[in-house]
Amino acid sequence: MKKTFLIVASLLVLSLNRVWAADAARLLSKHSTFLTAQVGLKTLVRTADPFAEPFNTLPFPFGAGLEVMVTGHLGVGGTLMYDQWSDYLGMLGGKWTFRLFRPSLDCAYHLAKQTDRGLDLFMGAQLGYTFISINNNLGNDYDGSLGGAVHLAPFVGLRLDPWPNSGGVLGRLSVIFRAAYSLTGRFSGVYGMGGLTCRLK
Repeated sequence: MKKTFLIVASLLVLSLNRVWAADAARLLSKHSTFLTAQVGLKTLVRTADPFAEPFNTLPFPFGAGLEVMVTGHLGVGGTLMYDQWSDYLGMLGGKWTFRLFRPSLDCAYHLAKQTDRGLDLFMGAQLGYTFISINNNLGNDYDGSLGGAVHLAPFVGLRLDPWPNSGGVLGRLSVIFRAAYSLTGRFSGVYGMGGLTCRLK
């Protein structure tokens, strides 16, 4: 059974390589679409109590992004990030669990030309909202100051194409890094993201 699975998987990869090799797609072109799985390089944990000690925190926030090239340089899309942590906020209040969702609309200007392969520098901004879900294991109501807020963050980024001469599966993959500065709300500050991008078309 395992041998059959490996044979089928190998044939599928070879078939995709042949189909995508005929595409000869460049890194950036009008209507190109990129899907990115990404992780945050800095946790988004915040508390209203300076003496609180969060626990059960995720190692890093994670999420996904989608970008569609409107022109050879201008891309629009969106990002969704998720983070989670717990806190007692005073031992008599029970355990509080904070879940953070951060959707945003993104706009980026890419400096690379359509014929460039291997390196893409870009800059832009995100505009969205930070949603927070707060639950208490004892059923207590939360009366703290931590809450949702508008998210506005200019950013700069770098996309690297490790296999610029490949027309197959590897030719559609790239790695991306982004540094941003959130200007608004309690979750303001500098943060970064890294991820793996797949060119869909």
